[in-house]
This record gives sequence, C-alpha cells and structure tokens, in this order.
Amino acid sequence: MSACYLAALLDSPAADERVEITLIESPDIGIIGVGEATLAHIKRIMLSIGIDEGDFMRSCEATFKNAIKFVGFHRQDEVWWHPFTQLSHVHVQNRPYNIAELWLQARAHGFPASYAEAVAQDPHMCDAGLAPKRRQDRPYEGLVNYAYHIDTVLLGRYLRQVGVGRGVRHVVDKVVGVERDERGFVTALQSEQHGPLAGDLFIDCSGFRGLLLNQALEEPFIGFGDVLFNDSAVAMRVPNAEGHTRIAPHTTCTAQSAGWIWDIPLHRRKGVGHVYSSRFIDAEAAERTLRAYIGPQHEGLEANHIPMRIGRSRRLWVNNVVAIGLSGGFIEPLESTGIYLAELGLTLLRDYFPTRGAMDAQARRYNRHMTSYYDEIRDFICMHYCLTARDDSDYWRTCANHPAIPDSLQEKLEIWRRRPPCENDLDYTAELPAFSAISYTYVCAGMNHLPAGAAVCGSAAGREMATAVFADRERSIREVMGQAPDHWAILQHVHGQGAGREQPAAG
Repeated sequence: MSACYLAALLDSPAADERVEITLIESPDIGIIGVGEATLAHIKRIMLSIGIDEGDFMRSCEATFKNAIKFVGFHRQDEVWWHPFTQLSHVHVQNRPYNIAELWLQARAHGFPASYAEAVAQDPHMCDAGLAPKRRQDRPYEGLVNYAYHIDTVLLGRYLRQVGVGRGVRHVVDKVVGVERDERGFVTALQSEQHGPLAGDLFIDCSGFRGLLLNQALEEPFIGFGDVLFNDSAVAMRVPNAEGHTRIAPHTTCTAQSAGWIWDIPLHRRKGVGHVYSSRFIDAEAAERTLRAYIGPQHEGLEANHIPMRIGRSRRLWVNNVVAIGLSGGFIEPLESTGIYLAELGLTLLRDYFPTRGAMDAQARRYNRHMTSYYDEIRDFICMHYCLTARDDSDYWRTCANHPAIPDSLQEKLEIWRRRPPCENDLDYTAELPAFSAISYTYVCAGMNHLPAGAAVCGSAAGREMATAVFADRERSIREVMGQAPDHWAILQHVHGQGAGREQPAAG
C-alpha cells in the first residue's frame, strides 16, 4: 500500500525530479495477514492510488461492511452496534438538537430502541442482510457509508502487482544489515542477493519486528499492556459451506471469558480469530475456545497463533526512517484500526513529504500527529473494556475494576457521565479522525455510560418532540432499506464481473 500510494503521489508533472521507489520483500518472512476488516477511510486511499473498486474487491475476496456488532461486552449475550452512520444533530423548526440528548430523554420515558438502532439504518440493514451499495452507485460511493472485509494476503499481492505496473522496483530479498552515516541516517540496506540498496527515505513496513526504527535506530517502544490487556491472538480460515448464500454485511465481535472472537465474512470463507490476554488464558485453551465457537467446521483447520506487540514507538519518524503499520505501533484488532493507522500514516506523509536533506521539522509535526492518534485510539479501545458490567471471570472483573485507565480517558468519562460526547472532548491534532464524537457516543450508549436523561427537552413538549424525531428516523430508515439490495446478490454481481469489464469512473 505504501509503495502504491507514494508512486501515485510522486508521479506528478510538477515534481522537480523523478523519484524512484523500491519495494523490498523477503521470500522467507511472511505477513500476519489476518486484519481483514477495514474502516471507511480505506476508500480514500484506494481512490488516491487510482484503484478500480470492482477489480480490488474481486482480487481480495471482498465483501461489504456496514457496522460492527458487539456481543457480550457490557453484559453476557447483550448486543450493541457501532455503525458508520454519522448523525449528531437533527433540525426541528430550523433549530439543531443533539440527537443523543433526544434519545436519552425518550429512553427515560420508555422508548425501547437502543441508541444505534434508533439513530442509524446500519444495524437494521445488517440484520436484514442488505448491502450498502446498489449496482448503479458510482465506485466508492453508496446508498450509505461503508467499508470492506478483505483477504489481506490477497490485497498485498494485488497492490504489489499494481505498484510494479506503475514503475515500482520490486526486489525479492532478505535484509541482513543497515548502513548509516555519521548523523545516524540510513544510507542503504544490505541484502543477501542484491547487495546494498541505497535510498534517501526509508519506509519501515517490517511489522512487529520494527527492523529499521526499533532495531537499527533503537527507537524505544512504549507498551500499552497496562491499559489494554490482550496480547495474543489465534486465527483460522473457515471455508463457507457449499450452497452458502448469506454473507453478513458486518463484523461480529463476541466477548469470551478472557478476550473476544472476531467473525469476518469474506466472499468464499470467514476469517475467525480469538484475541485474548495471556495473563488469563494460555494458547492451548484459547485455541479450544476458538474451535468451540466455530463448531464442527473447525476439524482439520490450521490455527495461526500470533503474539501481538501492543503500543507504539516513542516516535514513528526518526532521521530518514518512517514506520508505517505494525512497525510503528498496534492497538489491537478491535474496531479495525490496524490498516487505518497505516492509511493515516501515509496521508500524513503526503502532507509532510520531505525535500532532500530537510526532514527535521516535518518529522516533528508528523510524530506529534501520529502519537496523538495512537493515544486517542488507545483510549477509545479501552472504553470497550473498562465500562463493562461483567463480573463472571477474572478477566472481566479486572476490566471492570481497571487499574490503569489513562488520565486522558478518565477525564472524558467523567464529562460523559453528565452529557454525551462532543468533538471538543477529543485529543486528535490532525484531520481524518478514526472515530468522531459520534463513535464515542455509540460506545457509551452500548456500554450504558450516558446520563439518565437530558434537561434540553425535559418538558412535555420536549418529550413530544423526541417522539416525533425518532418516528421520522424510523420512516427514513425504512426508506433507505427499501432501496438497498440483498448483500449476497450484489456480491454475486461484483464478483461475477470479469476483471476487464468497465465501471463508471470515479470522480
């Protein structure tokens, strides 16, 4: 992704000089390849690279993702949703009202719908198996906002082909050494077969190893293990049964006694994995839990055990090395932030791309933005655990009595006991936040951490207004659902197309 994005970015008639991009991949060191759910921001990256949506989906066994369904995080078997719908206010007689405050007042007077189901069409579309996109919609546009479930191994291969086709030099070799100058800048990578591979800027995409940033440049890694307890995962690829015609248009996250299980439906299989804390369960028991979740289909399936490095590097850009993806840091798979943080790193690199020899100021700004994003997302993920009402296992009891909630999150949670979240509560320092205040509101509502009522519409007239607003939302939701196609049907259309068929151009 980095090679393709930079190739598209730097292929400009305005560029002062031609930039050469070399992608180095080891023939022996594989990729983790299980982060198969994305956020909606991926569409921007694909558009920036100039990727055809249908071709991309066919190449990666992709399906659509409308939302995330959380099962058992607040109480056992209790369900709540995190949709993509971004609705914060409604207008009544030309005056804006916070829809979360209206819902709180309606709930206080017996309104039965959960917050996400009252506000957003996504949970209803997911339950009905409806797609967010119709045949006539333009590439990367839909009836509602959406993301994808993808096979990330196939995505890597696909983007490699795209990059090579656009002039990226592809070197298959193993890096065995790093050459540096007197300033500490990397000048070349020593490879087994190709000798020294020189460059001016090096993008470290070496995963949890942090080959350049953490090993060669010895940049410290700041662990988040005191805040986020999960440090391991075991994953399996589960083929779809013959005749399978229902593919859920959402990710499902189901809480377990010492973690949770992801369930990500692709076109021909599912990606299923158990994320857990090794403090509370060992790898063998974690695999048994996963196989029990899968059921009889688990027979004969290989389990991929993955230790996870949770946290971030102190800085992600040091000298002339920029870490993208897992080499810079990782929060954990919940809420699909892994690929997003790589996308964000590339977007910021676009804004701070260095000229030859001038990198210090750009690196400082880049690091300020990226560290704020990692820390804010850490807080966001922690909310899913520390607000639990579960006390049925040591793991959940520890989450409920969390010993190390960051001060930045404690402060926000105290504010949100009295009113719903707003954008000024968040600590991001750059554009394109992964999660807006609306996302925080979905989590707070799902985890029952919102005030019991809202004074803004406490009168009888206010209650009537809230009732009318949600009756109107229900009509709007039904209208959207009436236009949405069956998810399986639209996937058959997308995946049935030959790769050479044209789609309307994005614009």
